[in-house]
Amino acid sequence: MKELTSYKTSYLSHQLIATVFFKKTGLIIDITGPNDHLGGIGIGVPYIRNNGEESANYHCLSLPHHRDGELAGRIARIIAKITRFYTVVLLGIHFPELSKSQLQDIINFFEEWTADMGRQLVTDTSLNLNKPE
Repeated sequence: MKELTSYKTSYLSHQLIATVFFKKTGLIIDITGPNDHLGGIGIGVPYIRNNGEESANYHCLSLPHHRDGELAGRIARIIAKITRFYTVVLLGIHFPELSKSQLQDIINFFEEWTADMGRQLVTDTSLNLNKPE
């Protein structure tokens, strides 16, 4: 497994780091942040629709007493759709005492941040990603 790159940002004054690894036909993305732990796993599976449009599905798993799996799955789907690689996302972050609106803001933030990551992974030729056939 080869480390490709990492992306850093901050949210609510907490640093978030996404480290991207490449393994033959897939990407593994480890996202760390406040109270880093393994809370959920998401798997993004790219496919081509009957109309020729690129898309992706996802599967997710949250570890007991965690709710990170759904977000990990959504992130994996976004990256898989953009890059066309199978994508595994490891996620476990904790922001204390969030309201429902703050939780939705975090979800929106992560979806935008990871879509930017996916686009950068595709366009950065120095990463030398070999697209699966």
